[in-house]
Order: sequence, then structure tokens, then C-alpha cells
Amino acid sequence: MDHRQSARGRLFGGRGSGGCTVGGIAMKQKSSAVAPAVSLAGEKRAGLNMEYNHDLDVSEGFLCAYPGIRAALKDARLLEAFQFYDRQARAHKRSFQLLGFSSLILGLIPLLVASLRMIAGESAFARMSQISILAEFCGVASVCLVLWIRRKQHRVLWCQAVFCRERLRQWHFQKFLDGKLIHLLVNEPAAYERELGRRWGELQQNLLDGPGMMGEFMSAGSHRNDFFHEAVAYDGETIAKPVFDALRTLRFQHQLRFSRVKIEPEGERTGMALKQRTTLSETVASATLAGAILVTALTFFASSAHILFHGTAFPWDPLTLTRDLSGAALFLGLLSAASRAYRAGYTLPDEAESCEEYCDHVRELTAVFENVSSDREKLHAMKHLEEESAAELRRFLRMKARATFVF
Repeated sequence: MDHRQSARGRLFGGRGSGGCTVGGIAMKQKSSAVAPAVSLAGEKRAGLNMEYNHDLDVSEGFLCAYPGIRAALKDARLLEAFQFYDRQARAHKRSFQLLGFSSLILGLIPLLVASLRMIAGESAFARMSQISILAEFCGVASVCLVLWIRRKQHRVLWCQAVFCRERLRQWHFQKFLDGKLIHLLVNEPAAYERELGRRWGELQQNLLDGPGMMGEFMSAGSHRNDFFHEAVAYDGETIAKPVFDALRTLRFQHQLRFSRVKIEPEGERTGMALKQRTTLSETVASATLAGAILVTALTFFASSAHILFHGTAFPWDPLTLTRDLSGAALFLGLLSAASRAYRAGYTLPDEAESCEEYCDHVRELTAVFENVSSDREKLHAMKHLEEESAAELRRFLRMKARATFVF
């Protein structure tokens, strides 16, 4: 038997490939094709909840379908590092957005109270001094929160953790561009482990200078450093086919579905999607600003009527009406400004537009990948997807680096 026949046996679970383990139970190669109709009580089933990062934390059932390349599809060493950066990214994102939004609301309260004082009059507020003191305290608390966010560097650390996390993901999938490396996995597993270990060590050494590495990535005029592995053609369909089949699900379809989930409405699941938040915040900002301008125009006409018809008895006090309208215009203007500050903090609509653009590119590349026939063309589509992935990460980091709620 030559090395190609041996490789085919390893890739497709031939003799000596061993069985798979599903749910902790060893399964023989010759098993019934009919799954049990009734599952155990309390058993977790996929499909009901949104699962994240299963392109790296690949299910055992999927790995069993590709025994020859399973070591490349799921890397426990990489997954452990990825999960660490993912936890850090989620924690700093949550802190930045929660504290930032809170500082915006707290800073808005004393300004809105001031506009209400204009409308109600100082005499009415004289009996409610506690409200004024509480509103002023909210303003102080807002400043303290902003200073705390800057001191803890939540935004910077969020971006840094996302950079490390996503570059690990890209390192993982870019290795499938190197047909020579995957050939080693199938035919010389020990040589593959040595070579992959060398590349992993180089990546870890570079990540020690994470901030500098991220800065270079964000400002790079050339994108040559976007790739960790060199694209090398596969030596025959025996190895290439299972790789392309696996990456169609784990890379192309996963990226397409994830990008769509971010921008499409999710109904009752987790609140509003990016499109909905963008539309709502823009509507609030535009409507309140238009209202403020309209009320200001009404104030002009009220003042003009008082001047032109001086001495005429009006059913209202002209000075009081002017003051009330000015206070209402200020109130609406503050709501418009707060809505735009909300958009700046959550980088709307930039993030929604970036996700839509990435989704369109991935959709096109997926169609190309699924319709071309030659290995060379499929490898070319894979490389283009990795280029788009790096470009999307670069856009995300530049966008979030300027995110701010107050100052």
C-alpha cells in the first residue's frame, strides 16, 4: 500500500482508524444507523440556544467524520488560550458599556432637571430642593464614573483582548491554507506536531508584545502580516476534499451565520439587533432635534407677538410662555444630544454597516467556494475569506478605539 492509500484510510476512518466517542460512550464502526427516538431526561440538545465559538470547540460527532484531520480541526492548546481572551473581552466590554451608559444617564439627569426648572419656574422648585441636590449629585457621579473607566482602561483592554482572541482564531484557520502542513498531519503526525509547535511558539512570543502587535496591525499600510501561514497547494484531492468539506461548515457557513445574527432582528431572544438599535437611536436623535427646533420657532413667534401687539391682553403670560417653550426646547435638545452620545458609545451606525459589509463579502465568497470545482480555486476563496476576516477585525478595532459615551 502506498502513502496515498494509507492517507485515505486515515482520513476516512479506514481499518485501524479506531472508533469514535459520543457522549462518553465508545461506538463501534458498525453501528445501527437509526438513532434512539427518545433521549434521556435533561439531555442538552443543540439548536435551541445560540452557541458561540463552536468553530473552534468542535463537536465530537463532527470530528468523527474527519478522523485524519481532527487534530487540526480542534486544538486544545489554542482553545484554552482563546477562552481566556474571550472571558477578558466579554468582561471589559460589559464594564465599558455598562459604566459608560450609566455615566451618560447620570450626566443627563442634572441637565434635564435644569430644563424642567425653566418650565416649572424657580418658585415651584424652591419647595423641592432635595431634587436639585440629588440631580447635582448625579452629575458628580457621572464624572467619577468617566474617570474610573479611563483609569481601568476597559475600552483599551477590551480591544486588546478581542485582538488576541481573533488573531488566535485566524491563526487556527489559516493553517489550512498550507497544504504541505496538513499533508504532514496525515502522513507524518510527529513532524506535523513539531512544525505546528514551532509556529505556535512563535505566535505566543509575538503576543507577549500584544499592544505593539495590535498597533502595528491597526496601522499597517501593507497587509502581508495578516497571514501567519503561507498558502501552499494541496497534493491531490485525497487530503484536500475533507479539508474543504470541513471548512465549508466551520469557516464559511459559521462566519456567514454569525454575521447575520448580529445584524438581523432576534425577536424575543436578546433584545434589539444592531439594525434595530441604529434605527431607533437615529429616530430619537432626529425627532427630538426637530422638535427642539420647532419649539424654538414657536418661541420666536410668541416673542414677536408680544412685541408687535404690546398692550394687548393675551390669555397667557407672554414671558411665562417664552420661558416654558425655551425650557421645552432645551429638554428636547438634550435628549437628541444624549441619543447621539449613545450612538457614539456603541459606535452606531458604523458597527452595523461594517457587519453588513462583512456579511455580504462572506456570502459572495461562500457562493464562490461552493461552486468552483478545482482545489486551486477553493484554496483561493479560503485565502480571500481570511483576508476579509483580518480586514473586518481591523475595522472593528479602529471603530471601538474611538468609542466614547461622555468624554
